[in-house]
Amino acid sequence: MFFRLLILTLLFGYGSIAMAATLNVSPATGVYGSGSTFTVRVAVDTKGAAINAADGTITFDNKALQVVSVSRSSSIFNLWTTEPAFSNSAGTINFSGGTPTGYTGGSGTVMTITFRTLGSGSARVNFGSGSVLAADGRGTNVLSSMGSGAYTISAASETPEPEAIVEFVAPANTPAAPKITSETHPDSSGWSKERTAVLRWTLPADVVAVRTTLDESSTAIPTKVYDSPIKDITLSDLEEGVSYFHIQFKNAEGWGKVTHYRLAVDTTAPQNVVLSLKPDSNLANPMQIVVASTTDTNGSPIKTFKVQLNGAAPVEYKNEDGKNEIKLENLAPGRQTIVVEVVDAAGNSTVSTFTFEIESFEAPRLSDVPAEISTGVIPVFLGTTRPNATVAVTLIKTGQEPSIYEVKSDESGAFRFIPNSALTEGVYTLTSTAHDEFGAQSGVSDPVQFVVQPMGLLRIGSFLIDVLSVVIPLVALLVLAALGSLYFLARYRRFRTLLNRESSEVGTALHTQFVAIETLLNNHEADIVRSRKTGKLTATEEVLITDVRDVLKSAERIVQKEVTDVTKLTD
Repeated sequence: MFFRLLILTLLFGYGSIAMAATLNVSPATGVYGSGSTFTVRVAVDTKGAAINAADGTITFDNKALQVVSVSRSSSIFNLWTTEPAFSNSAGTINFSGGTPTGYTGGSGTVMTITFRTLGSGSARVNFGSGSVLAADGRGTNVLSSMGSGAYTISAASETPEPEAIVEFVAPANTPAAPKITSETHPDSSGWSKERTAVLRWTLPADVVAVRTTLDESSTAIPTKVYDSPIKDITLSDLEEGVSYFHIQFKNAEGWGKVTHYRLAVDTTAPQNVVLSLKPDSNLANPMQIVVASTTDTNGSPIKTFKVQLNGAAPVEYKNEDGKNEIKLENLAPGRQTIVVEVVDAAGNSTVSTFTFEIESFEAPRLSDVPAEISTGVIPVFLGTTRPNATVAVTLIKTGQEPSIYEVKSDESGAFRFIPNSALTEGVYTLTSTAHDEFGAQSGVSDPVQFVVQPMGLLRIGSFLIDVLSVVIPLVALLVLAALGSLYFLARYRRFRTLLNRESSEVGTALHTQFVAIETLLNNHEADIVRSRKTGKLTATEEVLITDVRDVLKSAERIVQKEVTDVTKLTD
């Protein structure tokens, strides 16, 4: 016990709380026939504080009661250091559970116990010991009280003979049975929350009196007479349950036929609604039946269930067969949370919550998937799963939408998957799930990747083609560049030779012209000297001739230099 408390103390949260929690059984009282079964819910009231564990020992009178089953399917606890267990020989039930998230509430279900009654008499169910641990990090026991249950077991009796139905026989020519209408209780066969009934009827012209009665008998004869015939009546403070309003008309021939109008009143919501799975449910089955049990046996029957599963939109289920069962289908593996609004025939409702787990079986296993597959080859993939299961294989090529194939496993669980055609080049991922012949689902297998690409020689050829497709154009460009270079080089050499020749010819021609000009200048100078008596030039003439000769020499040097520079450009 100390070890268990120590573990729970270290496991859960921190905080502080005053001692306030209670353990109790519900219902605490009841009357049951011998040989029948009834269910008791063990609940904890935290009084607004947070708890994370509880344990205890329950004792019962094993001479009057026998435990049929103990269930924790609707429990607020999901960790159990001691699974709920019972001993009919010792008359004990033990439990010890907790939750890491903590719980706060006024009526948290710890477990449910189904008893079978034995013999007749009284039987008690008590807590022999117990504790409720606070979520304060120290495992403080905050249990302040423990309730008990006292039940009466009646001996089996023979079914009594039904009472004889005595109906009033109306004389001839008396009024027909009145036709009653009501806005408050329009359906005589149904139930209503209204405790005030307003009833109306139409009076035939020959009616001289009316008489009525309200009681619990379905065949009573009215006794209260209205000598001034009334057309309606208001019945206030109707009792819970079923009662009958009786009415008949009187004319000159006497009292006519009686109308018995049923009034069923229920103002109380269904009490102590407990949701649970049917006994011996297979939690791997995606179809489950949730049973709603209630202690409200004297009120109107349950008419509908408004069910919200895992936060989805509510769906209405009609309780047509009266078994208080909700059939849930196509449940995926994992935790299921169901919120049920239980609505009785009068329109009263109670909301109850229930959680349970749908188990999945082991995911399919894919075997011998090669890491590399050649293009043009249709691969074959092998795997194993449950026998006679349907396997959904998902094949995804990177960058494309997935393709899903369905195959069947054989009696040994082996299956084979073959794509419709050869796979194109790329990277692929393969996963699979399965569901068996009963509808149970598996988990998803680990993804397996493989590559589809050409065979080795084809890859070499493809590589060479890729290389040559680059090299050949490059070589062609180089050859064209070389030929172009040679052509331009030849053109350049020819141009240079022509330019050198022309430059030389220009230089020679210019020199010849300058020599001719200088010779002409010398001849004119000699002619001027011979024409003078003195045989001399004047000073002005000597300066002029000297300047012209200098200009001619300078001009020749400049022109020769420019010709030389043009010639050098081709070197």
